[in-house]
Amino acid sequence: MSVRKLTAKLLAALAVFAGGASVSAQEHALADPFAFDPDFQWFEPIYDADIVDTKPKKRAHTGWFGTYDKLHLWGKRPDEASGIGDGYQLDFGEGNRYEFGYMTPGKDTGWLFGWSDLDVAAADVTRFDRLNRLNDEQLDGEPEFPGGQFGTNVLTSDNNNFGYDTRFYEIGRSTNIVEYDSYEINKTWRMEPYHYGGILEPMLGVRFVTMDDSAFNRNYSRTKDATTAPSASAAPYFTDLGVSADAYEILDEELQEIQNEMYTIQMGFRYFKFVNRFRYSAEFRAFTGLNLQNAMRRTRQETTYYDGFDTGAEVTDYFSSESLVTYERSDEFFIGYDVRAEVGYQLTQMIHVRGGFQLLDLAKGVWRNERAGNSSNLSYGATDQNFLAVGGTFGIELNR
Repeated sequence: MSVRKLTAKLLAALAVFAGGASVSAQEHALADPFAFDPDFQWFEPIYDADIVDTKPKKRAHTGWFGTYDKLHLWGKRPDEASGIGDGYQLDFGEGNRYEFGYMTPGKDTGWLFGWSDLDVAAADVTRFDRLNRLNDEQLDGEPEFPGGQFGTNVLTSDNNNFGYDTRFYEIGRSTNIVEYDSYEINKTWRMEPYHYGGILEPMLGVRFVTMDDSAFNRNYSRTKDATTAPSASAAPYFTDLGVSADAYEILDEELQEIQNEMYTIQMGFRYFKFVNRFRYSAEFRAFTGLNLQNAMRRTRQETTYYDGFDTGAEVTDYFSSESLVTYERSDEFFIGYDVRAEVGYQLTQMIHVRGGFQLLDLAKGVWRNERAGNSSNLSYGATDQNFLAVGGTFGIELNR
């Protein structure tokens, strides 16, 4: 074969392959949300000229996004029991809210995933010194039975309270102890901007909510010798056992925990509008479903004996016992809603800071504990109560 013919065939083959590659390049590959652009431009400055003439549709970001907010909400106590009058009292709580998702470019549809938690802890307690008041050997750095980690006493029941130089019990009752967690998955759609630039994003999904309502009562009693001054009254949580040759004290605890697990469907919307560097947004979610409820109760007792009634007296014996756990269960139809209003400020092309307001109402079908007036006994409350939390939020957004 001549060199000229061989060269012609090679050129023809290259032309065929090049043409095929050119044709393939015209095909549109499926969008791959995991094919990240290495140039995120998270911290690229934003200028007024970039946003003055930009249409709202263009300012609404697409692709992956994430948000974090710190929650400072006040939570409502269980329904009022006779003789207390605190049914509308709110107690401070803290929590976190995380959201992330993906809005498909050009299709105006995506997914939103969210998780939030809130902890409220309030109690009416009195700090009561224990019979020997303190462990003086621990103050000297020479525990009676050394050998534990960091040179601490291996008998931890003999120690001073952690972080303090004295020994005491906090006696009394809880008033509002709640642990709330929420997990949600939503399908979202982005509508065309309204006449004045507002954009509506409807959503539909599922939401799983857990809420644990805990309660405790702590009662303290002890003996005294003939020279001990009368103890200050802390009724009904303190009992003076009178004069005795034996120096001992007893702590009785009654503990209850109610677990609510809510399986719900959810629908709602998010509405937002850009004004210069600011973005005003409002969100509403309503969810309803089945609440599976479980309650448990147990008691615990600690008895401590000393070699005398003096300050720094040595512990001679310590006994601790706990009762068997008893259970109850129930179920209720559940309704709740979540309302948010926020103002965000754009710092860079992709980063906003924001602050706002949130109202969370688990409006119907929540089982909570009940406190009975001046009694020191716990009881289960109604299975169809509510939990309301309201307060402020502050957070940061990435490409939202």
